[in-house]
Amino acid sequence: MRDSTYLHRLPLWLGYSGLLPMSAFLAGLWFWPQLTHQLVFMAMLYVGTIFSFLGGIQWGFAVNNETRTAAPEANVLRFVVGVTPALITFVALVIPSIYGGMLLVSGLWLLLVFEWQRRTSTSLPNWYLPLRINLTILLSGSLAAVFWFSGP
Repeated sequence: MRDSTYLHRLPLWLGYSGLLPMSAFLAGLWFWPQLTHQLVFMAMLYVGTIFSFLGGIQWGFAVNNETRTAAPEANVLRFVVGVTPALITFVALVIPSIYGGMLLVSGLWLLLVFEWQRRTSTSLPNWYLPLRINLTILLSGSLAAVFWFSGP
């Protein structure tokens, strides 16, 4: 029983601890305003990394579903969605920061909508979507705060 509880809490601990770098970027903006451009870029890079990781989860769902279903074409959309966040992240990092930040936040939310729409066709653990919703709110809010505190 204790191992089961631990395994259910581990994703929560890991997920929420993943917000610590965003707190560090915000603190960095306060203490080292001369590093604003670097901190904004690092915050975007970090959010993009998480966004790409979430795409990888979709790839994993598609691979897992392909082994269970007779029609592999049913997973084509998941495979495409699985690689799209990495491509979006690349674009977000090479365009002006404010647009890149909006692109990343929009991508996080659109991927959440995609997951929500397919929640019945994928066997997700009970903790996944509530954690995903909370982390999307906090991560996108953190990136918005980075832009807010970085000034014009």
